[in-house]
Amino acid sequence: MGYWANTTYINHGSVADVADVLTAMFAQEGMEPVPAPVQRSRALVEPMQYEPALKNDLWGLAIFPGAPSWTVIQTAPLELLAERATGAAKMRLAELCRRLSAPAFQLHIYDSSSTVLVEASEVGEIALSGFNMESAESDPLEWNGEQLSEQHLEACFRMHPFQQVIADAAFGDQRAHALAKRFGAQNAGFCDNLVSVDTLICHKPLAAASGMALYFRWKGASRQRYASLDSWDEYRVMATHGN
Repeated sequence: MGYWANTTYINHGSVADVADVLTAMFAQEGMEPVPAPVQRSRALVEPMQYEPALKNDLWGLAIFPGAPSWTVIQTAPLELLAERATGAAKMRLAELCRRLSAPAFQLHIYDSSSTVLVEASEVGEIALSGFNMESAESDPLEWNGEQLSEQHLEACFRMHPFQQVIADAAFGDQRAHALAKRFGAQNAGFCDNLVSVDTLICHKPLAAASGMALYFRWKGASRQRYASLDSWDEYRVMATHGN
């Protein structure tokens, strides 16, 4: 099993401010803050890991300080901030940056090899590079409603001046570790998907220093296709019948 990561780094020094803006954004989508659910064991197939945000009733976020003036965000569903709200023209990250007037970037690593790098400006402009061979889409250049480019198949910084941080990294996990060390600083060890699939999906306490774990629940009728499943056979049956 390879290395997986879906980590957001935003150039804003206040964890509380980032949390407040995300809470306001999610409220507009019908997601209300709730206490952390009861801690539980993880099932083999979890909708918060394998389904997009709009097919989940519960969202979880781990928000914690990184290097000075940087905040790190891990989410479940894993690509929550890279996806779009209903009717939105851009991903949620763009709106977060616009509201905070702060630039950001996301690193998405799929099974150690495929990499997508998202850069966002303080006004919500987006630049993307890389590709995703693990995508459910037939086109590896189609990603969360965004079109990647054959001109930028190699994940690289073009909007922000951080290319030197990953210049010597040949593989996705090396890029992830280099960025976590530089921008995650004392909390570098929490800048990967273990926080998403273990802490947030299982509702465990967040161990990252000075961080907070937040949960939001959908106020409408359930939109999930399935609850947690114990086998991939169960998932295939569910998918075949469209439930």
